Amino acid sequence: MKIFKNKKLSLFLTSLLVLSLILASYIPSFAQTSKVKNVILLIGDGMGTEQVNLGRIYKNNKLYMDEFDYTGIASTYSADPKNKWVTDSAAAGTALATGVKTYDGAISVDLNQKPIETILEKAQKNKKSTGIVTTTRVTHATPACFASHNIHRDNENEIAEDIIEHGVDVILGGGKANFLDKNNNGKREDGRNLIEEAKGKGYKYVDTRENLKKVNDEKILGLFNNSHISYTLDRNLTVEPSLSEMTNKAINILSKNNRGFFLMVEGGRIDHAAHNNDPATMANEVLDFDEAVKVAYEFAKKDKQTLVIVTADHETGGISIGANGKYEYHPEILKKQNKSVEYLLDILTTSNYKTIIREELGINNLTKKEELDIVLALKKNDKDNLSRALVNTINTRSNTGWTTTAHTGVDVPVKAYGPNANLFSKHLDNTDINKLAVKSMKLK
Repeated sequence: MKIFKNKKLSLFLTSLLVLSLILASYIPSFAQTSKVKNVILLIGDGMGTEQVNLGRIYKNNKLYMDEFDYTGIASTYSADPKNKWVTDSAAAGTALATGVKTYDGAISVDLNQKPIETILEKAQKNKKSTGIVTTTRVTHATPACFASHNIHRDNENEIAEDIIEHGVDVILGGGKANFLDKNNNGKREDGRNLIEEAKGKGYKYVDTRENLKKVNDEKILGLFNNSHISYTLDRNLTVEPSLSEMTNKAINILSKNNRGFFLMVEGGRIDHAAHNNDPATMANEVLDFDEAVKVAYEFAKKDKQTLVIVTADHETGGISIGANGKYEYHPEILKKQNKSVEYLLDILTTSNYKTIIREELGINNLTKKEELDIVLALKKNDKDNLSRALVNTINTRSNTGWTTTAHTGVDVPVKAYGPNANLFSKHLDNTDINKLAVKSMKLK
């Protein structure tokens, strides 16, 4: 009887081993990986699930971020004592950069205004290369949170100094004015030229798309606009690179480090278009961001050691695909738009508005009320009301709904690919995204 039991146990253990080997063959290899060499964190500023959905509808196809193996969702609220539920980009950016919640306006400082170590700084301590890439000013809230510390996001001249002092290897985006003195077409009043100072610290400086293509130095500062990089619809392609081009250049440079790298990529102008309630411009920004996601995704598929995370800092605009009690949506209206509403505000006049609106928005049947609202705003040089009149015209025809021109407190999407991506497939807080990325790279 004893022999029989041993044979039975032996058979059971053998069967269990075979079953384990079979199951292991179906589990993606990255699920077994305990350490990640590189992390690429892509943040669509203001990009909620409906922004992603509109990008998908506009493209009439799946997005590259849809190819990711794991999808979750994240809460975005801050620790602001006045109003925690609807965050700003600074508090949300700090949460993503440090894993700590703070007050609105804070750039990687806590509620007591003390600096908090960021994931980028931890990567530097571990001899990894680092980069920030954005379509906003590089001193704007989200990128600033990863490479600087300040009590308020509006102190962009100080943030520019901090970013250079931090020695981030690749810095690409807009915001040239914060690096230059006011007598040199900049915003500084201290006489400093931070671009020249950066060169003295070993940076190669570029300010055009063509020069970005040519450069392969280990440290790059690229500033392609005095303020934000232009919307995709308005972009001057001889000067301003796409987000995917900047991302590709950053990865090519940072991946030379055998110890690995951390890269933050922001599609920052999704948020701005949503603030303006301009759906076509916003959809094009989502697609520009998704092309950068593609670059990171393709690199990670080949590299096998890179964790790619896609998320947002918050949602902006409270957009809805369909509105006004109607069961319909008309994306074809949006696809006729060639320029952003923001761009049109500077070129419309009382004499040309019909022609411009027909050529740039594809609308040739303005109602009498729409004409009256536009002309009245033009005569008063009231850009706020002019913008409102134009977006109302677009949104009415496409049946796009908006609840606000500000941020909302809704959860945002989280998508992940690569080693440890499975850890992101659940409901998270925005601080968890930082903690999981730090844990994955085993940063101290």
